[in-house]
Amino acid sequence: MKNYNENISLTSRITQIRQKIINKKKKVSNLRLDMPVSYWIKEDRLLSKRGKEFMIILRTKGCSWALGDSGGCSMCGYIGDSNINYVESNNIINQFDYAMDKKRDEIAAAEEDFVLKIFNSGSFFDDEEITEEVRTHIYEEIEMNNRIKEVVVESRVEYLEEDKLKAMRNTLKDKYIEIAIGLETVDDYFRNNYINKGLLFDDFLKAVELCKKLNLGIRVYLLFKPPFLNEQAAIDDCINSVNKLIDLKVDTISINPINIQKGSYLEYLWYQNRYRPPWFYSLIKALKKIFINKKDEIPVRIISDPSGAGTKRGIHNCLKRECNENMLSLLRSFVLTQKIEELVKEVPECECYLQYKLKKFYL
Repeated sequence: MKNYNENISLTSRITQIRQKIINKKKKVSNLRLDMPVSYWIKEDRLLSKRGKEFMIILRTKGCSWALGDSGGCSMCGYIGDSNINYVESNNIINQFDYAMDKKRDEIAAAEEDFVLKIFNSGSFFDDEEITEEVRTHIYEEIEMNNRIKEVVVESRVEYLEEDKLKAMRNTLKDKYIEIAIGLETVDDYFRNNYINKGLLFDDFLKAVELCKKLNLGIRVYLLFKPPFLNEQAAIDDCINSVNKLIDLKVDTISINPINIQKGSYLEYLWYQNRYRPPWFYSLIKALKKIFINKKDEIPVRIISDPSGAGTKRGIHNCLKRECNENMLSLLRSFVLTQKIEELVKEVPECECYLQYKLKKFYL
């Protein structure tokens, strides 16, 4: 087994916190096992135009990395949405069908095309979470819906096997498929010693090569402001990571500002005042620099849809509603249009900007 993390004390603490959460979890009823964790439709950016997102979050046993000896990633609390114990294939099929049936008429009536995102708080291609039987059922249902033009699933790289990816590609012949990978940062040290990701950049590159070989799109998740980085370091890390991924010709880069999830090691740091979620100013600054430094048109879709934005646990400036809403409006307009002009629009200046400038090298 590879030794990813030199910081043994971090791994130990993450494992302790994770075990407490698992021990406190109540058994999920049989009825809830037949229903997804959540599902929704909202406006989103498709590969080359505006459209709608149909999100389905399936309830499985949970991420094998989080349930193993590693304890999982330092910022992640998604194990709280998981069942911990194995979930039967028929239950997961029922979850998917439930969400599809509830939204089928809305999808058919909409003018826009859809991207379907299927997440399971773990890895879509991990057979312990989602079996081949379930995946085949999902593919066949998607293929029959001509309003769904794009499909996104997420997985750790160790489960991206050629035969599994081929099965998806061969069934969804007319759909654009993206395989989402949580790289978080191109810096191996940050990723494995601060985030405890258990992933080397070289292994990520092999996964990218495999996806390209099979004509599958690649979506990369970047974590904005990992634990133990201040605001300026977060900006620098984001710019460095995005530029490297653009050079690799991935298809989509999703920049995810940290939000403090319950039951995570990051929440432990936050309660001790050893971590503050990122400022909107930092994210907007990073995006501006990426576009300004690239003189040619960027051939990659760059998106960001922060969870908990404007709250104490999510990305925020001060806690004035107007200040955060102005920043979020800039970000959303940029994501939907992919135009840098949206990020440089004038917004009312808030008095917290001075505080940010004084603190960005220390928080």
